[in-house]
Amino acid sequence: MQDIQTQAITNYQNNMDFFQKYNETIYNKLLAIETLLEENKIPTKYDLVYDDGYFDILELQSGAKLYNTDSEQFSNEIVKNITTRKKDQSFRSKRKINFEEKTFEKIKNLNAYSSFANTAEIYELYYKNISDTTHMKEIDKFIFLGVGLGFHIQKAIEKYDFQVVLIVEDDLELFRLSLFTIDYKKSLKNTTSYFSISDTSLEFRNRFNGFYTNAFFKNQYIKFHLFSSAYEYKIKEIQSTLISRPEATYSHNRILEKSRKVLDRINDEYKFLDLRKQSEEEFFKEKPWLVLGAGPSLYKNAQWVVENQDKFIIIAAFTALNTLKRVGIKPDIAVQIDENVFTTHEMIEKLGDLSFLDNTLLFFNASVSPELFSLFKKENIYLHEDRTKYKLSKSTLTVSSVGDTIHALALIYNTSDIYLLGLDLALGEEGESHSPDHFKAKTFKETKNKDNDFQLDTIIEIPGNFRPKVKSTPLFSLSIPVINRFTKIYKAPHQTIYNLSDGAFLEGTKALKTDDVKSYDKFNKKEFTKKMQHFFDTLSSTQLDENEIDGIQCRASQIQDYYKFFEEFTNAPHANPDFFLASLIRMSTQICNHECIFELRDLITIYLMNTTPYADDFFNTRELKNPKKFTKKFKSAFEKNIKDIVETYDKDLHRLKILKQDA
Repeated sequence: MQDIQTQAITNYQNNMDFFQKYNETIYNKLLAIETLLEENKIPTKYDLVYDDGYFDILELQSGAKLYNTDSEQFSNEIVKNITTRKKDQSFRSKRKINFEEKTFEKIKNLNAYSSFANTAEIYELYYKNISDTTHMKEIDKFIFLGVGLGFHIQKAIEKYDFQVVLIVEDDLELFRLSLFTIDYKKSLKNTTSYFSISDTSLEFRNRFNGFYTNAFFKNQYIKFHLFSSAYEYKIKEIQSTLISRPEATYSHNRILEKSRKVLDRINDEYKFLDLRKQSEEEFFKEKPWLVLGAGPSLYKNAQWVVENQDKFIIIAAFTALNTLKRVGIKPDIAVQIDENVFTTHEMIEKLGDLSFLDNTLLFFNASVSPELFSLFKKENIYLHEDRTKYKLSKSTLTVSSVGDTIHALALIYNTSDIYLLGLDLALGEEGESHSPDHFKAKTFKETKNKDNDFQLDTIIEIPGNFRPKVKSTPLFSLSIPVINRFTKIYKAPHQTIYNLSDGAFLEGTKALKTDDVKSYDKFNKKEFTKKMQHFFDTLSSTQLDENEIDGIQCRASQIQDYYKFFEEFTNAPHANPDFFLASLIRMSTQICNHECIFELRDLITIYLMNTTPYADDFFNTRELKNPKKFTKKFKSAFEKNIKDIVETYDKDLHRLKILKQDA
């Protein structure tokens, strides 16, 4: 027994040395809890016990044991139950896409701006030959949801030779006990390892994203083990993270088309607004901003807005304009970021007469539908970029919704008091998604999906602003971390944000009912709008400056580098799948690590993250017959489609006047 205790203490110290060297964040957490336990500043919840020849964990309050059986044998069973069958205990990170034959032939011949034009051939190759009932040859990425004493982690890595692992444990004291029982350094020596130990939701998301982007070509199926039902909520967290990742929410072809539209606006000399924080600016300091989204709370409090509209600078999402027009409110600033031509037209049709916006300043994403530019005076329009950086990030605001945008703008321009209304990011009491007069309003009902899929219209519970919990959807909840991030980045000490919405809790805001809003003096809105327009004009530019022109030249050189990488890939051996995959990974690495960090690198990286997992998993399928015959088909598909994307971007860039002049 003495030898076992000595070994456990030695093991603990070796693990502490390991974490001190390789993961300082976890080391500091372990050091902190060790000190708190030793000084009796927190109660001890668990005790490590050794009975009947095996270690177990005793929960002191209940007297229950975690394993209550031979922990070594229990861990052997866990490892035995890990299967290579793709559909068993795995996250399929790429949604299944099937095409009818006629549709497929049409799509694959469309231009590079079209959805699936550059991906359809790869998806079709995969799904015609591979099903989720097949088995992997090797399991390369793995997630351990719950650590226990860690025996199963050590044994599973030894058996399957995982290359990239994520180890998740929310209970720090429980994780600390595993340091006595397994050797993490030895167990993980041949892996790239990520730990999420006692993390907040945001920290967990960041750790998962680090794990996910490492060897991203292995992401088609990510296997996991759930140590106990207590960790089931982590499955939902991971599913939520997967559907909200950049490559899942914003495809490469959308960025490609966005880039073309932004270049057109630069050529047309529209005003691009400087969106850097105006820290010293006092123009708006004494004028409170009322930030209006189209959530159910706007509809319920519309009369309050009517009565107080002359006391605030009103910045409103375009989606809220129907409600505002109906009750006679003219916003000072209206914001639109949606690029969809059809939904924009539908919204404009429903709005009807737009004369109520004659004196409104219009803040547009530079890639919004061209219809909007034809409807309003050019001098009233101010643009910003989203996911492009032609103005070297001065005008870039990466957002997920118009609600994020209007919130950020109020913070950037330094007003002291900001009031949010209609940024519910949650469903109303009857399940309504927006104000009833929103052009896309719908009502959600809770239903059980027969396949238990986690989809964008699934109803979830999130912390509320006025209530402990409110109902929301994953799509709405995508905006919450973005808004919270903008608050952390832009909010100055003198700024106060009041959340008037009966919706989601937002960090850095104070919950306040409209009845409790303090009284402000009215002011002449028309006169102030003229001053405001002059102010924004001083913060805008219509030409590329010298540094921005250098950025264009950098892009032109990058294109030539990509052509070179592409040529190397084309000429590389591909007689068997290993050669092909090696050359595909080499080209992907060169592209993703290029020093020019602008649109082309981003959109090709997204393209590769959405396609290479299909190729890798295809050839990692045990049941695949004669894999060599497919290498040429995959190589041909990647050659054709990557070339199409780069050539399209190349042509678009050379539409710029400055490059035409150089030519």
